[in-house]
Amino acid sequence: MKNCQKCGNQNADDMRFCLNCGNPLPDAPIVFNLQDSGSQGGQSNPGTNPYGQSMETQFGRPAFQQQQQQQQTPPQNFSMVPPAKKSGGGKKIMVAVGGVVALFFLVLVGGAAIVGYNIWKNKPVVTNSPTPSPGPSSSPSASPSASKSASPTPKPETTKPTPSSSYDNVKVNFKKVWVDYDQTNAGELGMWIHLKFDVTNLKGVDSYAAVYFQKSDDSYLEDGTGENRANDGRVVAQIKLKPGYDTTAYEDLEIFMPYSGLNLTKGKYNLKMDIDLVDNDESLIKHMTYNEFKYEKY
Repeated sequence: MKNCQKCGNQNADDMRFCLNCGNPLPDAPIVFNLQDSGSQGGQSNPGTNPYGQSMETQFGRPAFQQQQQQQQTPPQNFSMVPPAKKSGGGKKIMVAVGGVVALFFLVLVGGAAIVGYNIWKNKPVVTNSPTPSPGPSSSPSASPSASKSASPTPKPETTKPTPSSSYDNVKVNFKKVWVDYDQTNAGELGMWIHLKFDVTNLKGVDSYAAVYFQKSDDSYLEDGTGENRANDGRVVAQIKLKPGYDTTAYEDLEIFMPYSGLNLTKGKYNLKMDIDLVDNDESLIKHMTYNEFKYEKY
């Protein structure tokens, strides 16, 4: 083995140059290959190796030069210089900054528009009314409002009338009342009220079977049309009577009440009928009965 005097690498005895650094080795024999590689008579040529290559070809200068060139030439990571990148980053940054500025401007303009609209909306309206000229008739005090002391329209009497003493001997035997609702009479929608009773000691006297309408709190309804208006302003449906016997029986006395005569607005009501027997002046003779019902006007 031969040690390289430069790098200390161990080489074969027949090597002329160091395989590591290429430095010439001392006492290296020179072998020439003067004949083609091969064998004659079954013997190998002493100038060739077992693979048919000369020692110079295997370890000669061409191999040394190739090895030295590989050691001196640094390996390259790429075959060519990469092309320079285009400078597009600056444009992207400018576009982003411009977008932010535009967005901020839009927000600022929108806020100013909202504030201006609110100021305009809440601005008081000023009318150019002429200034009144002072005069002896002008008064510094404001005109008085409508007087609250005006008495309201009197409501119908809610106290039941007292029968006249002249009818003390009149007797009424009331038996039944029933009502047919949503009926038509003379083109008007209303209800038929049916009464069944006997009356005694009223022979030949002009009288009425009267049905007064009131609310559940016993306040009477008022008639604004006058067609179903009693003398005291109450809403009434009545029929004229003149009994022909000392005791006169009415098996089915019919009285029609149009809904329009109730004089009510739209809604639901709890109403009550006050069914009485009255004379020609609408003075109470006898009270017969009450009949409660529910009414709804559409």
